Amino acid sequence: MPNRREQRRLSTQPLEIYAEAGEALTTSPDVDVVTFTGSTATGRRIMAAASATVKRVFLELGGKSALVVLDDADMMGPAQMAAFATCSHAGQGCAIPTRMVVPRARLEEVVALVAGLMGRVTYGDPADPAIYMGPLISERQRDKVDGMVQRAVADGATLVTGGSRVDPGYFYTPTLLANVNPDSEIAQQEVFGPVLVIIPHDGDDDAVAIANNSIYGLSGAVFSGSDSRALSVARRIRTGTMSVNGGAWFGPDAPFGGYKQSGVGKEMGKAGLEEFLESKTLATVIS
Repeated sequence: MPNRREQRRLSTQPLEIYAEAGEALTTSPDVDVVTFTGSTATGRRIMAAASATVKRVFLELGGKSALVVLDDADMMGPAQMAAFATCSHAGQGCAIPTRMVVPRARLEEVVALVAGLMGRVTYGDPADPAIYMGPLISERQRDKVDGMVQRAVADGATLVTGGSRVDPGYFYTPTLLANVNPDSEIAQQEVFGPVLVIIPHDGDDDAVAIANNSIYGLSGAVFSGSDSRALSVARRIRTGTMSVNGGAWFGPDAPFGGYKQSGVGKEMGKAGLEEFLESKTLATVIS
């Protein structure tokens, strides 16, 4: 059996190989386009490396999507979406709406609803059909998630439920934070773990401002008792996809991609095919 140091070297070797391959692709003059799905930090490096050969890049990067609830909405629907979407894939999804923006007058009601639903999320062996949430990808990622949660609490956020490691394995309990400063790290940075923050708003304009207060713009959702009101708010939020009153935006014919630092370009649908095509104009003289 390899010792601990050898195990660490063996476990990181594939990452080094991927980095070498990525550098070759992004810098080679023989490659016309590079597509990448991953973190915004890595996306920035790819754009910088690709600039030397002025190649096209298609990037699907991070997100900090907002789930906006207006004051005329039935709170159970958005509460269910927020609780279970946050725990889907243990929160390791770029388009998951991990910021819930709710009417200040109904804050306590929503916090109680979401906390109760998160308490029903089962976690453990993902091969067990009775289990909803599996582990995080690594110990390092779990430590990162826990560190962000603990700093948020130290910064004044209220830990409503969760916020703890579960052993054995890399499990982290479904976590809800309330009284979160919209400018704080936990509300601005991608956690990539089962952590939801709830931020109060004071009307539609304020909700839109909070939702747009992010370097990201990948996805989001809005709930209202009025479809026209929900659509009006959705159109004002700078993000690539939006669920309106529970609508599912995902589909093979629906372009998916982000605004701002959530990426460049689209995948799926006609727009996704066009990322790999170029126009060419030919002119000839008819004799």
